[in-house]
Amino acid sequence: MQKIGIVHHLSSSGGTVISKCIAALPDVVLLSEMHPLTVLDVPHFLPIDPLAQLLSNYPQLAPDDENLQRLFCERLEPVAETCQKAGKHLVLRDHSHSDYLTDREPRTRLADALGKYYELRRIVTLRNPIDAWLSMKASGFDNHVLNFSDYCDRVLTFLEDHAHLPLWRYEDFVARPETIIAEISKSLDVPFDPSFLSHFAEKTLTGDSGRKPTEITELPRRDYSESFAEEVAASESFGIIANRFGYAARSVVRSQRAVRRRI
Repeated sequence: MQKIGIVHHLSSSGGTVISKCIAALPDVVLLSEMHPLTVLDVPHFLPIDPLAQLLSNYPQLAPDDENLQRLFCERLEPVAETCQKAGKHLVLRDHSHSDYLTDREPRTRLADALGKYYELRRIVTLRNPIDAWLSMKASGFDNHVLNFSDYCDRVLTFLEDHAHLPLWRYEDFVARPETIIAEISKSLDVPFDPSFLSHFAEKTLTGDSGRKPTEITELPRRDYSESFAEEVAASESFGIIANRFGYAARSVVRSQRAVRRRI
């Protein structure tokens, strides 16, 4: 059974730059923001993809979810075969936003669709929910999320659904990119070469909507209000995530101090 890697992360959590680093590894083919059910809501230039044009322009003709999953797998099959014949390692970047940050019932749909056809090597990345939420708000990706507390509830569901998978924090990746990407490459069973650091920024992926750093460095936290700091302190789900992944002292305390400095 052919192996395929899957990278799971939520929006605005540093997943694009991590995925670019994976794409820059030797003999890796990375396809970005894959999902069996997500359809473009506006027409795009898609001359090679009649199904995507149909779904984008005539959503009322969309097949049901079961058939969409089947069609997705059928369309991936020749891609997977091409990569295998060329000696390439196929890695898919899951569009987990579609499963956990919309009005859909949360579920790991990409892995569910592919699991019976391929041996999946899956990994998860996580960013401090404070920074991810502030970035999501700035990008306008919060349409279906009520507030920070609701967001953290959804992040917690995402983490619970992927609890059996290896996970890396974005903050550790920023501090030690070579080490973390080496660990990720081992979990995905793809070759590692530290030279990725010299050319990862040249990779072009969908979903590159953030601040687009050309170097892997810690970015300053986006501005926020005192009321947001109160939301952080009141979120039970954030407290669980912070304590489990070591964000509590660095995030909550720093956030409250930063707010006081601005008052």
